[in-house]
Amino acid sequence: MNFPGLPTMPDTHLLFAYGSLLNPLVQRSVIGREIKGTPDRLFGFKKTTLRDGDEQYPNLSQDPQANVEGQVLEISDAELGRIDLYEGDLYVRRRVTLASGTQTWVYFS
Repeated sequence: MNFPGLPTMPDTHLLFAYGSLLNPLVQRSVIGREIKGTPDRLFGFKKTTLRDGDEQYPNLSQDPQANVEGQVLEISDAELGRIDLYEGDLYVRRRVTLASGTQTWVYFS
């Protein structure tokens, strides 16, 4: 897959990050490295909060008038698996098309 501004790796995936996965400390802890993403946006969604007990997490909900800014991260199969574990049962990984036309994964409930 060829994505401008990002190096290509075999068996890579693109992930749209809009919350905690933009934090370099979280990236190093979960993914094992820091990733400099490429800015993009997701139309038709707005940022919301997901509550689980006393905890609050970033989330997305559909809103045709809104858009969410974030970054596209290029990750390996193994890194995607680690992110799946990090996101847990609260989120589902889905395919979306971003403003740039890039198809990518995103997590939301």
